[in-house]
Amino acid sequence: MEEEKEVLTERILNAIKSRNASEVREIFETIPNIDIAECLDEVDDAAVFLYIFRTVSSEYTSDFFAELTTEQQELIINAFTDKQLIELLENSFADDIVDTLEEMPANVVNRVLKACPPDLRKDVNNLLNYKENTAGSVMTTEYLDMKDTLTVKDALKIIRTRGKDAETVYTIFVRDNKRNLEGTINLDDLIFADEDEKLEDIMDRDFVTCNVNDDQEEVANMFKRYDLNAMAVVNNENKIIGIITIDDVVDIIVEEATEDIAHLNQISNMDEPYLKTPVFKLVLKCAPWIIALMILQVFSTLILSSFESAIASLTILSVFTPLIMDAGGNAGGQTTTIIVRSLSLDEFEKGDFKRVVWKELRVAACIASVIATFAFGWLMFEMAVGIVDTKTAVENLGFGKVQVMFTIAGLVASTLFVTMVAARLIACMLPFLAKKLKLDPAVMCGPLTTTMVDVISLLTYFILWSTLFGRLLGL
Repeated sequence: MEEEKEVLTERILNAIKSRNASEVREIFETIPNIDIAECLDEVDDAAVFLYIFRTVSSEYTSDFFAELTTEQQELIINAFTDKQLIELLENSFADDIVDTLEEMPANVVNRVLKACPPDLRKDVNNLLNYKENTAGSVMTTEYLDMKDTLTVKDALKIIRTRGKDAETVYTIFVRDNKRNLEGTINLDDLIFADEDEKLEDIMDRDFVTCNVNDDQEEVANMFKRYDLNAMAVVNNENKIIGIITIDDVVDIIVEEATEDIAHLNQISNMDEPYLKTPVFKLVLKCAPWIIALMILQVFSTLILSSFESAIASLTILSVFTPLIMDAGGNAGGQTTTIIVRSLSLDEFEKGDFKRVVWKELRVAACIASVIATFAFGWLMFEMAVGIVDTKTAVENLGFGKVQVMFTIAGLVASTLFVTMVAARLIACMLPFLAKKLKLDPAVMCGPLTTTMVDVISLLTYFILWSTLFGRLLGL
């Protein structure tokens, strides 16, 4: 794949360098724009892009422009004359222009808006005013809407004349005279219908819409749930003001997944590719989370400090502390990932919280039993063959090796059982709490689960030793 990319990059640059216009056009006509853009992602020479836009039809270059990096787009805009800029904008969709402008400096934004035709400028300004990550911010205003009284014959004529300017022609939105959405029609249904039939007689009245203020992640889930190619966006008065298409939803899914992965790993969301992100910016994204987690770990430090004398008198206790904390953290991390994923996919309904907790309690009890049993046997083996040295513990306690082995293994296994159950329960409840508080579960639950599980595991470990297993040994 990498070799193919290098070959294509060399082919494009050689064609441009030799001013081989037919070769450049052939490349754009036969190769997807995204592949060409990726091949040129390191190019910062405005002359290269100016030659492409002068040579290649706007049918290809408007989409190509949308695939370029923000830096390259700014470079092109600054190099374009007003006439070239207007031509580019006239062949671009409003939502693509908005995506570009959101990353641009104010002076570039003002120049682009000034160059926009009046109708397009109005659409772009409307989209720029919607709250980020809402349906309004990702919708497009280039869509086909028709009155319900039109005939199929007239509708097909409109598609032929207006279709090229629309984001999609596959779904047509049918409205009344007051712009209230009445239904939708798929293009194939329209083609096979009798040309004298009215749209109101063949349209699908069972359609799905989203509100302009709905979160983009909820919109993506609706596309998945109802298997949509396009969805109407309505305002608070239920009037259609735009649409969202499946290609926008793919971008949303990638963006949300990237953000959730970053949050689950306690990293601020990456706005740029890794290799293009400055070192200092990477430090700022990672360091605050590490510091925050260190501060939260103060409770674990307090517990270890409180049981310092017990650890000093029986150092073998400290040997198993990392094992217990890691096992609890891993169990909590597994559950957090599962629950956050299910929440993001909107799998739960109102009232499902109790069912989730009850199910997770049973799962946790089963897993904890297996882990505790395995740990008991494995630790007995480690101490029996000398992987874990029990000599000092036997001398300090004054008991036989077998009795000490059973006590230590039982203590660790019991602690693991309590820790695993607590970890999974905490990890399944915190995402619901985060959602109720209107916080991002991926941000909140990862670090909180880890810290709470560490505290619980350490408390359980040392309390069991001092109150139960220590007494069994007569200490």
